[in-house]
Amino acid sequence: MDVLECIKTRRSIRLYQKRDVPNHLIGLILDAATRAPSAGNLQPWEFIVVRDPERKEMLWRASLKQDHVKHAPVVIVVCANVKKVAARYGKRGERLYAIQDTAAAIQNMMLAAHAIGLGTCWVGAFDEEEVKVACSIPEHIRPVALITVGYPAEKSSEPPRVPFENLTWIDFYENSKEPWEFGLKSLDAYVRELQLSIERKFDEFSKKKKKSSFLDELKKKFSPSKKK
Repeated sequence: MDVLECIKTRRSIRLYQKRDVPNHLIGLILDAATRAPSAGNLQPWEFIVVRDPERKEMLWRASLKQDHVKHAPVVIVVCANVKKVAARYGKRGERLYAIQDTAAAIQNMMLAAHAIGLGTCWVGAFDEEEVKVACSIPEHIRPVALITVGYPAEKSSEPPRVPFENLTWIDFYENSKEPWEFGLKSLDAYVRELQLSIERKFDEFSKKKKKSSFLDELKKKFSPSKKK
C-alpha cells in the first residue's frame, strides 16, 4: 500500500473479529515501531504484548472499561523508558522526548497494521498505576498507550478533518497578510494528470510516426527512378 494512501485510509477500529492475530504479524508491527525516530537515537520504547484474558480484563478496568480493550485479540502496552532518556536529557527528556518518541513509534505501528489488513485503536485514557500493576511494570517504565489490535469487524468512515490551510501560518503565528497556496492535489488528481501526460505523449508519438510514414510513401511514389 502506498504510504500516503495508508495514512489517508487508516481508521480507529474498536470492533474486531473473533480471530487470533499470528505472532509473525505482531512482530511486523513491532519492527515498524522500532524504525521511528527518537531523541539521540535512544529508542526508549518498550512493548508488552497482552493476550491473556485475565490481564486484558485488568487493562479494561484500568482504561475506564472501554470494551475494545477487553475484546481485542491483542493489546500492546507501549511504554517509555523515561530513566534512559532522562539520563541524557534531564527533565525535558523525561517529560517530552520520551513521549514524542513513543508516539512516533505508535503511529508506525498503526500504519503498519493497516497496511497488512489489521485494525488498531490508540487508547490513552487509563490509570497508569493500574496498568503497571496489571503488567508488572517497574517504576522507571511509563505506560504511554494501549494499542488494541485485531482483524476489523467494522468499516469506519472518515472523520471530519480541519483543513491544514486553516492551521498553518507563514513565518510567524497569525501572519495572515499574505495568501498561502500549497497547491496540494489529491492522489487521484496526480494519477489522472500522469495518465493525461502519457496519453498526450503517445498521441504525439503516433502523429509523428504517421506523418513520417506518409512522407516516406510520397518520396517513394514521386522521386525520380534511378537509372542503372
